[in-house]
Amino acid sequence: MSQVPMQYFNLMEENYSKYGLSVIQLIQIGKFYELWHEPDVPSIQQAYSQAELLVESIPTPSSHIQSGSLGVTPPIEQVASLLDMRITSPGKRSLLQMGFPIYSLTAHIGTLLDKGWTIIVIDELATDKSGPKQRAVSQVYSPSCNLEDCSELSYVISIYFKDDLLGITLFAAMNGHSIMFPVYWADRDKVARLLVSCRIKEVVIGAASGANSETLNKIYGLLIGWNLFPSEPNAKIEVMG
Repeated sequence: MSQVPMQYFNLMEENYSKYGLSVIQLIQIGKFYELWHEPDVPSIQQAYSQAELLVESIPTPSSHIQSGSLGVTPPIEQVASLLDMRITSPGKRSLLQMGFPIYSLTAHIGTLLDKGWTIIVIDELATDKSGPKQRAVSQVYSPSCNLEDCSELSYVISIYFKDDLLGITLFAAMNGHSIMFPVYWADRDKVARLLVSCRIKEVVIGAASGANSETLNKIYGLLIGWNLFPSEPNAKIEVMG
């Protein structure tokens, strides 16, 4: 693999660990931004129906395969469909790619953020040195922080579980406004009244007990009750493998 694709996919792995699965990484190639995908590389994503996630035990890769895998649509296909663009496979390279002119980025940001994507932009660096072009991450757009559109104040909600106590933080990255408070599990329904007035675009969850099945069931039940998670049992949920 050549230097640029290697840099792209190394950054992709790093950004998955930072921002989760809903990441689109755009790299500047001349006057275009491109999105790439390696079709022959196993995906770190697995897809489950919500009903499967809410069973007593945590699904494992082996049990997931035995129970019938839901197809995981690669991000490049989701984005191409969303933006009505074509995916190409140039020459004999195994990579799939799609792209658009740099000036079109601002027109697409809102559409992608509204669907919950976090957008990583990798730009070429201006340098007097000869040789391969240097590139680095220049912008990160997330559903709760889009400096291109300040018309609505969006919040990130952070939820920390410890025994029967929840630590709640609401944070607006656009202006730094934050609200922090504890609430007991028995009083969790009272929080829903507060959330009605907040435009929550991202959810971050931590649990002192780790990701055991009881905690996962509590998390999903809580998010459904607060209208922060789809209630349909057949909704497809993608998680880290």
